[in-house]
Amino acid sequence: MEEDKVKDAAASERPGENGPEKPETPETTAQTETTESGDTEQPDTPAPSEQPEPAEQAEPAEPAETAEPPADDAEEPAPLTPEEEAAEAERRAEITRTVQVSIEQIMEASDGQNPADGADASDAEESEPEESVLQVVAHHLLRWLALVAVLVLVIAVGGVVWLYRKATPDMIPTVTVTLDGQTLEATSYRWKVPVIGNFFKRTYAETLSAKPRELTEEIEDRSPDLSISSTDFASEITVVDADGEEVFSGTALDFNVFRFAESGSYSAKLVLSTSGGYRGEPSVTGHQTYEFNFTVNILPVVRLNTNSVSQGGVAAIRVSGLAEDEKPRLVSKLSCTGFYESEDGWVAYLPVGLDTAAGDYDLTVETGTTSQTVTLTVRDRTPSYRDYTSRSSLVTPYVGAEDTPQQVLDLLETAEPTIYWAASGFTSPFSKSVNITLAYGTTEYVNRTRQERLNGTGTGRTSCNAVLTGRCDLVAPADGKVLLAQQLKGVGNTLVIEHGAGVKTIFYGLKSLSVKEGTKVTQGQVIAATANATVVEVRIGKTAVEPLAILRGQCDALKNY
Repeated sequence: MEEDKVKDAAASERPGENGPEKPETPETTAQTETTESGDTEQPDTPAPSEQPEPAEQAEPAEPAETAEPPADDAEEPAPLTPEEEAAEAERRAEITRTVQVSIEQIMEASDGQNPADGADASDAEESEPEESVLQVVAHHLLRWLALVAVLVLVIAVGGVVWLYRKATPDMIPTVTVTLDGQTLEATSYRWKVPVIGNFFKRTYAETLSAKPRELTEEIEDRSPDLSISSTDFASEITVVDADGEEVFSGTALDFNVFRFAESGSYSAKLVLSTSGGYRGEPSVTGHQTYEFNFTVNILPVVRLNTNSVSQGGVAAIRVSGLAEDEKPRLVSKLSCTGFYESEDGWVAYLPVGLDTAAGDYDLTVETGTTSQTVTLTVRDRTPSYRDYTSRSSLVTPYVGAEDTPQQVLDLLETAEPTIYWAASGFTSPFSKSVNITLAYGTTEYVNRTRQERLNGTGTGRTSCNAVLTGRCDLVAPADGKVLLAQQLKGVGNTLVIEHGAGVKTIFYGLKSLSVKEGTKVTQGQVIAATANATVVEVRIGKTAVEPLAILRGQCDALKNY
């Protein structure tokens, strides 16, 4: 009990502990200063006589701040007892704990926590930190992904720029185009060079010429050759004439079989294009355009079946490469029946009579705009002759040039435009074997002198036809039309057949006739019957030529139809 009283007395002496709080006045109180460690200086304790009477019991409170000692000569504070020191240490520890709790609360408040929620605070301490960690991880992951995306984008853009610069004009395809041997130059192009596969391409386009190119050399071929150095391009060509009328439209292959109908000035547009590579592989796509003007001056092709022919023979001159409605003309000293249409153009037959002088003959073929000349050489015929001592030895029957009936002469200029033998040619008109009594071109002499025989001169008669002996049926040597079938004075039954192009077969001295005038006959058809001797003659126009060579199918001029 004594010790308790002593403790109570000591506690009552410490201001702010268990005793009543003293009123603060300007004269008696002073604020205390807080040191860096959190301790406060103890104010001077007044003497017991100066303390006021105790008031009502009040709640313990924090020690009031006291003012600093007013002067240097203030009294030093009294030393603390062990109990006071222990209480003071406990008070300081409590202040330290309070400060630490306050700091932790501040930190938790900065993280979005609310520790003042009572029982929920503990749950927040357990769940909210986990959610915060996930949010932080997600936030950092998104930032990382965004950085990676930006980096990939920068690399991709750089790669595209590099590839774009690598798609240079030297990747544009090179192609060479020629028309009739003349090189064409492009007027414009538009090519797309792959940068990234076929999805992104770089375009190169340029107009090289605002006007069509002019080809300097005339094209003389009716079907000029259009050549393209590569087959990788699709082609489309359109050609118009001077009046703007379209004369052709199609591919380059189609153009190479096209034939110009006439000479003149033309304009063309050729487009070469490509749409993609093999199975979608990256490739250059686009087109290249050629526009050009050219002149077609068609020269016909003139050819002879032979460069030389003997007297009594036949030459044929053929002309091809003309327009459909254009017919050539022949200018020559040699006789001719004119040009006739054939499968490959036009043909004219030139009979060389026995009286034609040997030498070179110019044959000039004229068309509307062109003229070409070829030369035919006429050779002397190997002479064939017979000498008789009596006129009774001359071959009979005989029809010489001066003996031709007028009815036959009137038909010699008649010519059918159709060449009837074009399909089958000529064949022998005799159904059986016959003998040649007098060959074409044989000269018969009567009583020539020895000197005339040595010199090959004299007066005789030369056969312009052939005399054959033997009885048989006479058949048509080729298809044709009967112009005359009747008995004529001095020559007997006479038959004249026109085979086309002015080529005629004439038969004199027939036993009987099986066809009538105006009848069309076919090769091998029976047309008459022969007597003991038959005169056979072939004329082209008015000129008599070697008959047996033609009837045997040995005349080259009439072979090539």
